[in-house]
Amino acid sequence: MKKDLVIGVGVGIPVIIIMILIGGGGHSPFDLKIDIEKNIIEEPKQIESAQSLSQNCSGTARCITGTVTKIVDGDTIHVDDQSIRFALTSAPELSEYGGIESRNFIQTICPVGSDVIVDEDDSQTEESYGRVIGVIYCNGMNLNQELLDADLGYLEDRFCDSSEFASDSWAQKHGC
Repeated sequence: MKKDLVIGVGVGIPVIIIMILIGGGGHSPFDLKIDIEKNIIEEPKQIESAQSLSQNCSGTARCITGTVTKIVDGDTIHVDDQSIRFALTSAPELSEYGGIESRNFIQTICPVGSDVIVDEDDSQTEESYGRVIGVIYCNGMNLNQELLDADLGYLEDRFCDSSEFASDSWAQKHGC
């Protein structure tokens, strides 16, 4: 019995020391959770306001500020009931594979009621089936880019020669 105690103490003490060293110097998981939550509260993600985004509109076409009133599908939304089509970006139709997922993705990052900025494409101001064509900024994100980066849409490279956004880094990254 004395031998077991000596072995237990001889093995147990180094194990405890290693656990303290690996475990963050005595922090419990609860302490670490509080530290993480504290950092999240103290350092919120910077999101650009609609007003600062409007300064990012390029070219001479319209810079539309408004509220999302409907998500039609993965590449078309309504802003103040005006239909807006994503420039250079397409998503599958709702009846096609991936169509519902692309729409749900846009709804998640830019739900109805969100404030948006639409930078109309200077080279495509004639509209497409009554829709304005542009880059949509919502909640600090370029929706056109987000859809492509998530692999829920694809670049319409046939418009690279006619879009003012073809030289933007997100369009270049995806094939323009």
